[in-house]
Amino acid sequence: MLKNKKNICAILAIFYLFILAFSSLTATISHAERQYYAKIMDNNVYFYSQPVENTEARLFAIPESYFVLLLGEENDEFYIARYDDVDGYVLKDEVVVMDGTPSKPYASSSFRIFALEGMGLYSSPYINDLNILANVPYLADELVYYGDINGEAIPDKSNIWYYCKYNDIFGYVYSVFCDSLQVDINNEIFNVVDVPIFSGQNSPSGLSPVAMTFIVIGVSLPCLVVIYLLIKPSFAKEKVLNNTHKIPKKKRHGDYYEFDESDLN
Repeated sequence: MLKNKKNICAILAIFYLFILAFSSLTATISHAERQYYAKIMDNNVYFYSQPVENTEARLFAIPESYFVLLLGEENDEFYIARYDDVDGYVLKDEVVVMDGTPSKPYASSSFRIFALEGMGLYSSPYINDLNILANVPYLADELVYYGDINGEAIPDKSNIWYYCKYNDIFGYVYSVFCDSLQVDINNEIFNVVDVPIFSGQNSPSGLSPVAMTFIVIGVSLPCLVVIYLLIKPSFAKEKVLNNTHKIPKKKRHGDYYEFDESDLN
């Protein structure tokens, strides 16, 4: 009886270790496949078209207090990022990675053109017929705002240009002839993530999820073998006892009974 209790305790202990190892693997994979949003805490944090820190690669300054979705690490300086439906890059030391999903991560507001002759949508923030992408008519208000950047200016006027989308074309319009733009402050805040781990990267232990899977399998198989070896003697003993205590059949001959010797074999 005591031996059976010891076997049961050993089986439960091994089962617990197996569940613990499997849970650790699941947590590691889940962590590795997470999505991270990074918050823009200051002005003049730029979204880049290329992972190089120069003026030509800057697409626009991301509105302060909003977020970018991080898609991975490009190198030691840049994250691969997405701002709404624009893909690009952000500098790691200019954003704060957070543990949470904001309800309104992007400041995708609309604005209107009020220039009587309309406005050009340009590939760069300066007026030049060579880089015009489209003509935006007077009072068009379906332009989607992403951010702004400094560019060519009319004397004594603002040098701000808006990076926007018009009829699925991305480009810049001169802000002096735009109105009706309203960008509120996003007050959403979450816990800060010091070291984000993206899908495909190694976990802090230095092991990938695939490696962790093989480790769990390697641990599990011996556990199953041990469980089998613990259970097998009990089954064998029970079988022997059953055969030993088997009662021979009796044959009736008249007024007395006689054992059949074949029943003893």
